[in-house]
Amino acid sequence: MSTATTTRQTDSKQAEVAAALASAMREVSGGPQRTKRSAARLAIAAAIRDGVLKPGDYLPPETWLTGILGVSLGTVQAALRQLQQMGAIVRRRGDGTRVASGEPLGRDIWHFRFVAKDSGQPLRIAKERLWIDRVSTPGNWTEFLGGLADYVRIRRRVTLQDKTKVGAEMFLSAQAVPGLETMDPQELDMVNIRPFLEEQFGMAAADASHLVQTAKLDEVSAKAFGLTPGVDVLEIHARARTLEHAPVYFQRILVPAEKCSLLI
Repeated sequence: MSTATTTRQTDSKQAEVAAALASAMREVSGGPQRTKRSAARLAIAAAIRDGVLKPGDYLPPETWLTGILGVSLGTVQAALRQLQQMGAIVRRRGDGTRVASGEPLGRDIWHFRFVAKDSGQPLRIAKERLWIDRVSTPGNWTEFLGGLADYVRIRRRVTLQDKTKVGAEMFLSAQAVPGLETMDPQELDMVNIRPFLEEQFGMAAADASHLVQTAKLDEVSAKAFGLTPGVDVLEIHARARTLEHAPVYFQRILVPAEKCSLLI
């Protein structure tokens, strides 16, 4: 047996991974609107989050995953592609698929990277919770999106790998994303929303601008995102446009200033 093979997974490790993936798949397959692709993605993400698959570990072969997860090869490949877009895994031809190790949260997710202030190490998303709703409340997004009456809002409570909590909300034209507000929010859990918008609605974000400012976290935002009111935060406004300069989305992100720095 080659050294490359022995570094991938021992029999006991394979059994541990198989049991964890099968258990996670059972837990996440219950939603009536949840697709098999989403369930497979969430099961693999849970194994990474819980440390069954550690940074640098190889994932099992795709054909092996089909048997454990009970889905088709195409479904496994689609789930892995979404995890790759999130920066959770790294796929290289001839080397297989590994859990990301040391790679920062890609710029293509939020247009910038989170860095731990004390260590300077890049931070990735470990866990998130999402809500999708339809709102008419005006705000910083109103003028950018064209003064519309209705918006679809995607809210995220994000936990980074060092336990830092981050809040984010994205606003889109309700007319441009029909049906999005009725989607199971877990369909977007551990998904890079930019390519999702392009694939589902033809909204390709080609350009982005940012405003970063420091602020005291207000009570309404703190309650919405499970953060501490009154703390200093970096408040980021990101505006994404198409190649034709049409608005795609307005995103607002709140990052505890004591914990994180940003690379933009």
